[in-house]
Order: sequence, then C-alpha cells, then structure tokens
Amino acid sequence: MTTDSLKQNLTMAVAQRLASIFAGLIRSTTLYPPGNPALTRPLNDLHGMITAYLKGTGSIRIGLSDEILFVEEHLFVTAPAPVEELANIFASRKIDAVIITQGVGAEEIFTLAKLFADRTLSTQALIATLEDNGISHIMVISEEDNEERLIHEAGNAYQVALESIRTAFSDIEEHRIPSSERLLAATRQFSEIAVQDPLVISSLAMIKDYDNYTFNHSVNVGVIAMALAAHLKFDKQTVEIAGMAGFLHDIGKTMVSKSIINKPGKLTSVEFDEIKKHPEDGVKIIDKMAGLSPDVANAVLGHHLRYNKKGYPEWAQNRDVGVMSRIIAIADCFDACTTLRVYQQPMPPATAISRMKELAGEFLDPDLVKSFATMMGKYPPGTLVRLNTNEIALVWKSSSINPDAPLVMVIFDSDGVKVAKPVTEKLLERGGGTQTIVGVVDPLKKGIEVGDYFKLA
Repeated sequence: MTTDSLKQNLTMAVAQRLASIFAGLIRSTTLYPPGNPALTRPLNDLHGMITAYLKGTGSIRIGLSDEILFVEEHLFVTAPAPVEELANIFASRKIDAVIITQGVGAEEIFTLAKLFADRTLSTQALIATLEDNGISHIMVISEEDNEERLIHEAGNAYQVALESIRTAFSDIEEHRIPSSERLLAATRQFSEIAVQDPLVISSLAMIKDYDNYTFNHSVNVGVIAMALAAHLKFDKQTVEIAGMAGFLHDIGKTMVSKSIINKPGKLTSVEFDEIKKHPEDGVKIIDKMAGLSPDVANAVLGHHLRYNKKGYPEWAQNRDVGVMSRIIAIADCFDACTTLRVYQQPMPPATAISRMKELAGEFLDPDLVKSFATMMGKYPPGTLVRLNTNEIALVWKSSSINPDAPLVMVIFDSDGVKVAKPVTEKLLERGGGTQTIVGVVDPLKKGIEVGDYFKLA
C-alpha cells in the first residue's frame, strides 16, 4: 500500500464549499425551525461531504491559523465571503479548531451549528454542552489553552510510557508476562493528542536519557511512529497500533545477553546473529501480552526487514508485514541518528532527515521518508537557530502553516548570555512579529544538550 492510498484527497474547491456550507448552516439555524428545507438541505450536503472524506481518513480538521481559516491542509488566505464569515465565527469564539471523526451523524453536526449560532453561550459552555449531549465524534478546541494543554498532557503521557516500558522489560527479565494495561493507557492518551497535533508529540522524541537508553529509545520510537501515523491521517486505532509497536519494537532484546547489548565496540558476527533474533523474540513476548492487536506483532517482526526486503529475519523477507513496520523503521532510524552513541555524535534533526533521504529506497520507504520530512518541517524540533536579534533559540515545535515561524525557546540572549529560565514562545508573537530565523547553529559548539531543554517544557 502506498502512502497516496492512505488518505483521500480533499481539493481546495471541495474544502471551500465545505466551509461555505458550514457557515450558511450556522446562520440558518437562527432563521428557520428544525425540519425546514432551508436547514435540511445544507445539513445533508455538509454531512455527505464530510462522511465521504472520512471514508479515506480518520478525521477532518477545520480551524484557524494566525486568524486565517483552514480545512485540513488548505489555507484560505484570500477567502470568499462565506469562508470569511466562518473564519470570523471561529475568531469571535477564540476557537482553534473543530475536529470531526468517522461515524459522525447529521444530528451531531446540526447540534454543533446551533451551538455556534447561540451567542449567549461562552466557548467553554459550548464545549461542555457538546460533552453533556454525548457528542463523541466532534471535538472543539479553544485556542486559549489548547497548545499548553496538549504539551502538558503529552509530557505526562511520556512519563507513564517510560515507566511502563521499564516495568515491562523488568517483568520479562524476571520471567513474568508483562502487563500491557498501563502502556495501552499511555498509548491512548498519546493518540488523542496526535490526532489533534502530531507536531506536539513528535517534539518529545528530542528527550534523551543516556542512563536509560533502552527505555528512552523505545518510548521515542513509539512517539515518532504515532506522530507520523497521525500526520498520514490514519484513524485513531491505527495510530495506537503504531505507538504500541514502536514502544515494543525492541522488547525482544531482553532475550539477548546484556554483555552483547551493552558492548561498546563492534559486534562479532556471532553476536550480531544473536541481536538479529530480537524481532522474532519480540513477537513471542507480544503474543503473550493481553489486549494487543496482531498488527503490533506484525510490525515488530518486520521493522528490520528494510524497504528492499534484504534485512532480517531472512525467512520473513517475502512476507507482507504492512506499512506499520516501515513506519517503525523510520522512527527507529530518526531516534538513533539524533542520539549520542559510542560510535557517533548525535546528528542535528535536519541532518538526520537528510541521512534518511539517502537511505530511502534501500533501507527506508521513500514515500514515508518524504512524509516524515514534510511533517518535521523546515526547522525540525531540536534545531538550534539564530534569530535576527542575535538571540539563539531552540525550535520546540515546527509549524505546519508557516514553516519559518515555529514555536521556539530562547536560550541565549542577544549578548550571548544563557537565559536562566527559558520559556516556549511563538516566533510570530515575539517583537511584534518582526523576529525571524537567520541561520542554524551547531549545538555542540555552544555546549548545548538539546534534550535537556525538552524536559523543561
């Protein structure tokens, strides 16, 4: 399956019509009684368009970016009157986005339109009313607290996942079947965040813990895999499978001697043969764990097969292990490249992506590498940059709308003095929107361990 077949195209014209009908429906709920054709016609049209799109993807996102309306990837910089009307409705309510998922009913959309039209309701009351009415296929996100909330929730989920992985590895070493309950809970929490903003959780992969490398690497691979799966518009359940497969991709290494795992030098051919068993051993462990999809084991089995099917295990080279295994390979490669190892300095994120492009077609799926590079943006999380103010900042989260204006954390002021308590800020909101990135800085030359700053956010 190619990445092109993973999602259905939404053309600019269709996106514009969808936004226009939505705006008209909101207006009409104040003019006509329920059941009037002036309401039912646009409602049925809107529901039909959304349902058709959702057949090829897990969700559709409508919202504002810098006060400009977007529908999925389409940004309406110059908008016709109905689209501008919808943008004004979102802006007046300080709504960041509306996310509609598979299974949404026409009555749910109608309720949303009525609530939008009710000016007596605050935005928080609107959100609460949706929840009180059991509307589960529509999520309204307020711009006032969304990004901070997602970052906080993602940080909590990361710690839960880290402790769960540590416990799972310990259970195996003590000959117990590991519990999947806490790990499943963390995966579900991550997936909720990922479908709203994949870039929030992709940033967490910059967290490095060299004293607990095995656990840290496992969580990072799961985090990156979920971000990429969400970016590709997989449904929430599939995003969870990607995350679980990433978390457990190396669990088979618990069956390998620690003297081999921790060996600082080059492995012998015999030792490497032992390492090559870990995907199969991982499957044996996963098969005993409760509540996991068979797709998790399949992805773990194939994550070292390579795109050209010349990897290991050799007996599975002709087996179709699916796109999930190739997503795990992308995540595994990126985290390995950006992590300090005995035999390599950590690569800056952009350099790691360039290296992955070189490996595409042989080791890695070229379509997935391209999608991953697009997701990570012009300045990927973890990139150290110099601003036109001579300040040095760390890119915390890239922007899918404006690649030149990421979320940054200034860590050196204009005089080169390290900032005592750095905070994350939108570049567009600093200096009246006049500050820009003028270059990339090597963190090694500045004595900066970028992962330490991601732990602070």
